[in-house]
Amino acid sequence: IKMSKLASFFDFIYRVGIMLILFLLFQLPPVAISIANRHPNNLWLTILLLAIFLIMVAFIIGWARRLYNQYNQLSGGHFRIGLVILGYFVLLIGMSFFGQLNMLLFHQTQTANNQAIAQMLTHNQLATVVFAISSFTLTPVAEELIFRGVLTNLFFKPDWFWPKIILSGLVFSLAHISTNIVSFCTYCFMGMVLAYVYRRSGSLKNSIALHALNNIVAMAALLKI
Repeated sequence: IKMSKLASFFDFIYRVGIMLILFLLFQLPPVAISIANRHPNNLWLTILLLAIFLIMVAFIIGWARRLYNQYNQLSGGHFRIGLVILGYFVLLIGMSFFGQLNMLLFHQTQTANNQAIAQMLTHNQLATVVFAISSFTLTPVAEELIFRGVLTNLFFKPDWFWPKIILSGLVFSLAHISTNIVSFCTYCFMGMVLAYVYRRSGSLKNSIALHALNNIVAMAALLKI
């Protein structure tokens, strides 16, 4: 029994370690964009940094996908457009509520995370184009693989629905810049809705589609398209 408990403990530490590494890796690609923004007139440096950005994102997606396939507890899920649309309307209502609350309590018209993204879109045109396109193509895939596909399958038993949803929301929010409790709750809510769509449908395609749709609208708003 003691050996079994010890093995379970080390397995838990191993799983936490996997998530910690993925969490830290996820923070690295935007650094390349930030550096490119400091040198908007250096085309070759920009191209090099964007190549590094894309390579890092591709590596994260590749590794997260392997982990997802290894630990996936769900099977037989299908793409459900109705659930994606419903999830988007829930996101709209929730994000609008938290946005108004953030303005009321902290006088912020947008979250610190969105402010940081907006600043990354104003200095280097080539970097802006690549980052904007990746925001609704590569980023949703990477984030859903990490925070839904891997995270919700690494912890808790397969039939523990809501603990997985809550954990996904909390960790997802930690990966985004928050300066107050409302901002933190905003991303926690978003992460929970995405996790709900994934776990309810059994297919990561649904949360990826929802995430991509949300990011397209958000990016269009930031770029004032």
